[in-house]
Amino acid sequence: MSLFSGLYVGKSGLQTSQNALNTVAHNLSNINTPGYVRQQVAKTDINYNTISTTPAISDMQIGQGVQYSECRHIRDEFLDMMYRSESGRSDFYEVSYSAILEIEDILGELDGAAFKDSVEGLWVAMEELSKSPNDSTNISLFVQKCAGFAENASAVYKSFVEYQGNLNLQIKDIVAEMNEIGERIVWLNNEISVIELGGLEGANDLRDERDLLIDTLAGFGNVTYDEDIYGRVSIRFNNVDFVTEYDCYKIGVRQDLETGFYTPYWEQNVTYTIDEDGEQVPDYSAADLFDMTEVISTDRDTDIGALRALLLARGDHVANYTDLTTDLKTDIKLEALGISELQYNEKAGEEYYNDFIANSIVMNIQAEFDNLVHGIMTKINDVIASKCEPENGYLCNPDGTPMQMFLKAMDEPYEKLENISEADAQARIAKGEKLYRIYDKDGAPTNNYWKYVEENPNETETLYNCASLQINQELVQTPMKLGFKTEDDSADYNIGTALIKAFEDDALYLNPLATKKSSYQDCYTEMINQMAIMGSVFKHKYEEEQLAVEQIENTRQSVIGVSSDEELEHMIMYQNAYNAASRYINVLNTLMDSVLSMAQ
Repeated sequence: MSLFSGLYVGKSGLQTSQNALNTVAHNLSNINTPGYVRQQVAKTDINYNTISTTPAISDMQIGQGVQYSECRHIRDEFLDMMYRSESGRSDFYEVSYSAILEIEDILGELDGAAFKDSVEGLWVAMEELSKSPNDSTNISLFVQKCAGFAENASAVYKSFVEYQGNLNLQIKDIVAEMNEIGERIVWLNNEISVIELGGLEGANDLRDERDLLIDTLAGFGNVTYDEDIYGRVSIRFNNVDFVTEYDCYKIGVRQDLETGFYTPYWEQNVTYTIDEDGEQVPDYSAADLFDMTEVISTDRDTDIGALRALLLARGDHVANYTDLTTDLKTDIKLEALGISELQYNEKAGEEYYNDFIANSIVMNIQAEFDNLVHGIMTKINDVIASKCEPENGYLCNPDGTPMQMFLKAMDEPYEKLENISEADAQARIAKGEKLYRIYDKDGAPTNNYWKYVEENPNETETLYNCASLQINQELVQTPMKLGFKTEDDSADYNIGTALIKAFEDDALYLNPLATKKSSYQDCYTEMINQMAIMGSVFKHKYEEEQLAVEQIENTRQSVIGVSSDEELEHMIMYQNAYNAASRYINVLNTLMDSVLSMAQ
């Protein structure tokens, strides 16, 4: 090998060592940068120079030095896939567990002490009333506790609705963030492919940013991805194309005009039809991001991502007691099931509950809570109405209608029926209609009746629910209008006994899946216990998944993370290599000076 060839060998050593030192410095400077993946210089031999070829003897070759091959991006794709899958699952259960904690906080505490006090206070007032039903103090206490119950029930239910609205805004924000991520990944795809096209340079820092965005995206839902030979990544979200090599397929949100709730959908999957006015009508049936009726299962990967968890926790409408009944046929139920009213009887309410209510943390508690409040309100009203005697003005309004403790939002809860025969009236009563005879000013019965306006699930103003709950202000201002006395001014113990019995009887199913009825107090306890069990399950799953994520991340960081000790070792090694190459060149330089001086 000539002296000049030796200089080239030494030069290659200097350049390669310098590149390696630069890479080490870059690693150390980004040791605390989120998403940064350590880089490593790969070196290869420069092609050997063959001096001679002798048969049966090894070729005589001279080395040409070392060269920089590539700056490797030290990642483990398998660990990345595991991390993204488990982090998405962890985020799903974190959102679900947080929703349970929020509901428990609204109710007061884990055992529901805050609202439970209202239920127990009402029970105590009834007990005292049963002892002395004509005592003004007991009557006032009963009205006061009813008013407090109504106020607290409305406040709790309103908090449920407000929290539902908060979840709704989070859904919109996540979709907006996902679209921003998708557009950024498309831009990064282009930049990476341009930089790496010549095969001379790697866009490792841009890849770090892209991988970090994919990590974030995986927290929102089930993500799969592939990289082509040009370094561009294609991403599928919930098995639908989201990012391709050149495009981002945007996720839209449509807002229900009635509920205000946002539903994410794939804009590219919306189809359109032309109505009779020539207007385009969008069809979202095949465009929704998720099938919310799917069974939540780890085996099916339906428990991945914060977005699905938020949609499940929020539900698709503000629920009330009608969502737990099998006999009331609401427009919501019929539309959700995709069946006619005639077909509904063949579909158990249990099926509707399982598909649309049970999986929603907020809707489930809304429906169960409202069902409890509705039961208590209507039972108190029914007991008072059953004792109404219009002929002597006992427990009735001036117009002859039964007095009510709780009122609906509607102005006239009773409809007047005129000229109804006795036989017709009795037949209607036998069918379940609530009719109350009207008496004339002399107390004589007439053929006119007050008919109680039955609750219509499609007309919210007819419902006795938390959203329309009102206390009778006349009774609040003048409690003695109740006046639980018989005609001879003696105490009406029957009213107190009836109220106690109504409260103690097993009257409610917690939900369509419950196997037995419970009293109002027991039903509330069961509701709280149910929340505690759900919370325990979600907490366990979240902690389990969080531990798995931490273990995977620790393993991943051992691969991709920058170790200052390791990088310092590399720095010393490359410095020594640089110094060795430098000394080699100095030796060659001295030899060349000697040769030149001899030639002179």
